Amino acid sequence: MNAAGAGPVPGTEYFVSDWFTLDREHLEQFAWSTYLDPAHVDLTVSRNNPLGADLVDGFWQLSALLYFHFKYGVRGDDGEYGFNYGLDRVRFPAPLTLGRRIRVRAVVVDTAKRPDGLLVTTRNTMEIEGQERPCMVADLLLLRVSPDTDGEAS
Repeated sequence: MNAAGAGPVPGTEYFVSDWFTLDREHLEQFAWSTYLDPAHVDLTVSRNNPLGADLVDGFWQLSALLYFHFKYGVRGDDGEYGFNYGLDRVRFPAPLTLGRRIRVRAVVVDTAKRPDGLLVTTRNTMEIEGQERPCMVADLLLLRVSPDTDGEAS
């Protein structure tokens, strides 16, 4: 919430994370947890790409938004909670390979009051250190529900 208690303000920075490096163990666990391993699918197509096994899947990047928002996101009042409401737009302009340092810059794009809470849209740009083009840009919608909000989130 902002100083007036009105919530995030469109056009303002929501957070900029610290630099982060994904390790091979977590990338392999992601593949395992999504059944993207030789025990479940034929990975020949994946092995044929010129970036090889060090290419970080865009769905890992998208899933990592949970980590960045939990760690760096702005919190509201005690008792507030949020729901992942979805995504409006996701693009992967540049490949991300294992070992590169990344960070997320989140900017508030829009807010909308609803009977069940405040819908906050942030544009999340996943930057690669030393590279101009980001590896991901995604608009994430989070429904923030305060203890004083009437009704239930939908």
